[in-house]
Amino acid sequence: MTLRPTSRQERLTLWAIGGAVAALVGVLLGTALMIDRYVRADRDAILAESAAIAQAVAALIEAHEGSHFKILQAFAPRFLFREAVARRDRTEIDRHLRQLQESFPEMDRVFVVAPDGVLVANHPPAPQLYGRRFTDRDWYQALGRDPRPYTSRVYHSARDGALHVVHVVPVRSETGRVVGILGSSRRLETIRSGLTSITVPAGDFYLVDREGQLVFHRTRTGAAHLADYAKTPVVERLLRGEAGIAETDNPVEREARLSVYQRLPSLGWGLVVYRSRDLALQPARRITLGAGAAGLVLAGAIAGLGTVALRSRRRTVDVLRALEAAQEELVRKERLAILGQLAGGVAHELRNPLGVIKNSVYYLRMVAPQDERVQKHLGLLEREVATANRIVTDLLDFARVRPPERVPTDLEALAAEVLERAALPEGITVVFERRGGGPPVEVDPDQVTQVLANLVTNAAQAMPEGGTLTIEIAASGGGARVAVADTGVGIPPENLDRIFQPLFTTRAKGIGLGLAVARSLAEANGGALTAESAPGRGSRFVLEFRR
Repeated sequence: MTLRPTSRQERLTLWAIGGAVAALVGVLLGTALMIDRYVRADRDAILAESAAIAQAVAALIEAHEGSHFKILQAFAPRFLFREAVARRDRTEIDRHLRQLQESFPEMDRVFVVAPDGVLVANHPPAPQLYGRRFTDRDWYQALGRDPRPYTSRVYHSARDGALHVVHVVPVRSETGRVVGILGSSRRLETIRSGLTSITVPAGDFYLVDREGQLVFHRTRTGAAHLADYAKTPVVERLLRGEAGIAETDNPVEREARLSVYQRLPSLGWGLVVYRSRDLALQPARRITLGAGAAGLVLAGAIAGLGTVALRSRRRTVDVLRALEAAQEELVRKERLAILGQLAGGVAHELRNPLGVIKNSVYYLRMVAPQDERVQKHLGLLEREVATANRIVTDLLDFARVRPPERVPTDLEALAAEVLERAALPEGITVVFERRGGGPPVEVDPDQVTQVLANLVTNAAQAMPEGGTLTIEIAASGGGARVAVADTGVGIPPENLDRIFQPLFTTRAKGIGLGLAVARSLAEANGGALTAESAPGRGSRFVLEFRR
């Protein structure tokens, strides 16, 4: 029996209910479609975020570990070193290796192997290994096929049995012939300590060598865990030369993971950046679980989706900015370390011949004291030797930033002393402003004096036609700051970010290490050195120490 509405009012009521149900179904369907769209978009955003994080981590690792190649590549062509390698002069080679290893102690051992694979020298010395052939090592065989920088697989050291990785570069003669191999051997423990500061939001990373053995893992260490990941799907793809993103069930930790995997070509390693799949996709799942409530209030759902999407984008931007900043800082420090080692080596190589030239000038002055032309040219030689010696001193200052010996120091008194000693040219007016100099700060007075002297000298050089040099002392953040300002030519905007880079200079004289050394000294003492300038309006450098 069919029930029919008995009155017009009942029919209208049923029509209203039917219309409401249809409208609600439409709203729910529309909301479901929007939520599905959001979930897909959010998942894509998370995948893109993971890929971007992996790229940043890869850049950090290549900057950190690749620096060892750059150091070896910079060291190998040194004339005295490569000549000693060609002669197999163990005593001379060991002198150079000692300098290299002491400058970069993170290289646990450095060595030289002859083209026939025989170990010629190493440091720290291991005489029991001299004469041993290493022709069975993958790094030797790789350089035999293609004499380019190479990173070995993980292996047990013949000397101490520990797990090591070797970086090698060819040593070439002046004609390009390979006369030896320069290598550094590093324990996995050393590599691990250098990489533990790199973090991944809601995840982590690990590195494998060309055979899938673990080079770095935060918790799985030691020989027993070397092959833990070798048979995982992600690592097998890496060993086939593939790169990509995968959602996999990790058989080692027994966890569903979102993994980004790629090769690091400069090192021959494979990188896997992983995040828990459940954690990474949690925002999308929260939205899905709230679909029913969202369907009842469509406007609220739309607003909620927009807010979460915006939050997701902001999260990605924040993560990437932090990683980019960390990468830039690491690259800067690695570059400074490499340049410091090179600077020290060049300075040592130059100092002896400069001494010989200076002594020769002295002798020639005695031999021909009456010849004005000879004396004129000898004077020119003396001035140029003095200039070269100043450059050597700058190089050594840059290479040897000793640890500061901090004591309570009055910056105002220090600045006044620097001004008193400065040989300022005529036409420069000095203004000394005291704005509550603040308490003494814990710094090395000699190093801060060097920084201030450099700033004052630069300010004077920026005003060849004269001007005003202002030194301002003020309290700052519980500490104190010194500002050195000039009314000189100013610094173009395109150069302002580069003036603290080593070897950058716009002057005819000098090699551009003064400000790089000044900033290094400021940072070593817990301070900061910044600059502001405008062309034609002068420059202002601020040295600040906070408590």
